[in-house]
Amino acid sequence: MIGPFIKKQFLLFIRNKQELLLLLGMPFILITILGFALGNIMNNNKPDIHAKVVFVEHGNEQEDFEKFVRDVKNIPMPVEQQEMLIKAAEKMLPITVLKHDVFGSEEIQPYIELVTVLPSDLNKIRKNESYTAIVEIPEHFSYLLLKNAMLGENVQPKLSIYVNEGKEITGKLVEDIIIAFQEQYSTFSALGKAGLLNDSFALPVVNIEGEMETVTKREPINSFTYYTVGMSVMFVLYIASYISSYAFREKQSHVFNRILLANVQKWSYIFGIFLTAMILGFFQLGILYGLAAVFYGVKWKNIMSFLAVTVSLCFAVGGLGAFLTALNYLMNSEKVSIFFSSTIVSIFAFLGGSFFPSGQISEFIRILGDFTPNGASMMAYLKILQGYEPSELVWPIGYLCIFGVVMFLFSLLAFPKRGRLS
Repeated sequence: MIGPFIKKQFLLFIRNKQELLLLLGMPFILITILGFALGNIMNNNKPDIHAKVVFVEHGNEQEDFEKFVRDVKNIPMPVEQQEMLIKAAEKMLPITVLKHDVFGSEEIQPYIELVTVLPSDLNKIRKNESYTAIVEIPEHFSYLLLKNAMLGENVQPKLSIYVNEGKEITGKLVEDIIIAFQEQYSTFSALGKAGLLNDSFALPVVNIEGEMETVTKREPINSFTYYTVGMSVMFVLYIASYISSYAFREKQSHVFNRILLANVQKWSYIFGIFLTAMILGFFQLGILYGLAAVFYGVKWKNIMSFLAVTVSLCFAVGGLGAFLTALNYLMNSEKVSIFFSSTIVSIFAFLGGSFFPSGQISEFIRILGDFTPNGASMMAYLKILQGYEPSELVWPIGYLCIFGVVMFLFSLLAFPKRGRLS
């Protein structure tokens, strides 16, 4: 008797264009939209960063350097040592290094635009929201800094940095670059005071480079792959709601009464619902992943592991479908299925990470998500895509199977007996 149940549900599913659009068309559309919309973020592409930095100099660095040279030549020391200090100081001119070797370096120049303005324009520049930061350099800054670094004099020149509060990211970038430069300069200042610098010295360039790398050295997941998994494990849950809703309509249209007259056992009917939901879920996932492979190149490294997770997920969906059907019959209402599809699926999708990794919110949310059928299967799918060993899939596969069995047993307990059916 179970075979005709499954055949009947398949025919009804194929003929219902609205359900087909919801369960097959909608997830593919969402994969496309989210994949393109969030591609740059999840694919670790370089962000579009552009900072305008203003330099306001109250003095003249070349004059500061010439003044420092005169001071050095007045110090009673060998001529060779004087020449060494002068050559080292020429390579350590702070404003020149900061402008040309730091902000003007090949790595940083594409992101930062330098603008030099007169001190008289400082107040006007502060009111201009297009600038990211203003670096104000006081008079004799380079002279005092060279004396501190090369001659060990206890002077602490300071420059002022004004950051636009409306440009937090680029402002922080500029601030970090200057701090890194300051740390390097302080190191070599200490060497200068110790007399360890010579004319072959060159201040190293501040290089700020980086790349996104996973902690486990696994291959990163791009946006289309992530949302293919996220949307598929979310929308397969609607199969359970669809099956349970239609099963209750069979009761309203007295089809179920005719099934009872055929002396069909309660467990056979529920098991038929379970298998139907499981098979429909498998076909839905197969079609979605097939389309994703063709259009977005989502490939599976281990097809056997993929099939094992898919069957386990469908097993859990079958259990959910049977349980929702039993609750509908018990309450003599379709509201359980409606509530599940309108609310519970969205909650499961949020916890399970269908829209974004739930672990970014908190570890507790991530753990809760792993105990939802979609969250457990999503974790397993992503591990397959990242090349994990099959042994890493034992827990999610086992949990999905246990979840399906428990739901099926609950459905047997919750389904009303013949005398209570009305």
